[in-house]
Amino acid sequence: MVDHLKNLLRGASGVLDIAPEKRRYQLDQRGFATDAERLRGDFATVGRGLSKQLKRESTNNRTR
Repeated sequence: MVDHLKNLLRGASGVLDIAPEKRRYQLDQRGFATDAERLRGDFATVGRGLSKQLKRESTNNRTR
């Protein structure tokens, strides 16, 4: 119960915070090139996951 109260108070203090500290962003000299590489990697990862799941689904439907 004490943890719930602490979480509630911490959340309320965050709402009442007038000037929160600034976010620190990582700046990269390569900028868009780095973003493009990461997006390609994410796209490939999602594609592999979808392919894997589709194979599982096709084998599951054959056994039913």
